[in-house]
Amino acid sequence: MSKKIIDRLKKELGDAIVATTEFRGDHEARVAKKDWKRLALFLRDGLAMNHLIELTAVDYPEREPAEPRFEVKLIVRSMTDGSRIRVSTRVRDGEALATLTDVWRGANWAEREAWDMFGIPFEGHPDLRRILLYEEFEGHPLRKDYPIA
Repeated sequence: MSKKIIDRLKKELGDAIVATTEFRGDHEARVAKKDWKRLALFLRDGLAMNHLIELTAVDYPEREPAEPRFEVKLIVRSMTDGSRIRVSTRVRDGEALATLTDVWRGANWAEREAWDMFGIPFEGHPDLRRILLYEEFEGHPLRKDYPIA
C-alpha cells in the first residue's frame, strides 16, 4: 500500500521527492529540507495521514562535509485506511528544520527529544527545550561522536 502513496507523492510534489527506497515492503520518500513542511501538510491534508507514529533522527557523522550529517525520519499512518509511510530529510549540524507541531500535535515531544538527544533545532517550535535530560547537561548523547567517558 505504501507504494501507492509514494506514487501519489511523486505525482503531487514532483521534484520535492529527492529519492525513494523500499525494504521488505516498506517504502520511504526523502525530501529536501525546504520541502519538509510542505510534504507533511500534503500527507495530512491530501492523504489523510492523521496519526504521527514517530519522529526521530539518525546520525551519520561520516557523511559530512559532503552531505548533511543528520537524517530526520517521520512515520505517519492513516487511521481511515491503515496505510502508512516513512519519510525523511537530511539536515546539517546546526541547521534548523521546520517544526511539524502545527501539523501533528504529537510532534511536540518528538521534536524536543530530537533536540535533546541529537541537537537538531526545529524552527518555530513552541517550546524547544530538553525533555529527557536536565537543562545544564552538556552535549547531545545520541550523536555518534559524543564522548561516552
